[in-house]
Amino acid sequence: MFYLGMDVAKAKLDCCLLLDEASGKRKIKVVKNTQSGIVDLLAWVAKQNVSPEALHIIMEATGIYH
Repeated sequence: MFYLGMDVAKAKLDCCLLLDEASGKRKIKVVKNTQSGIVDLLAWVAKQNVSPEALHIIMEATGIYH
């Protein structure tokens, strides 16, 4: 199981992908909060060898942009 933490703002998505729970290894990515930004994010996640079925996305549910 992989976890992608996401802070959602009007202009951008700040993301942190946890690759290994035991070591705490993670990668970060910032993309635009647009359709093309989400496509870029999904391509980046796939590049990390993470399948959509193994991914859980956790969002900060505050504000109006989540």
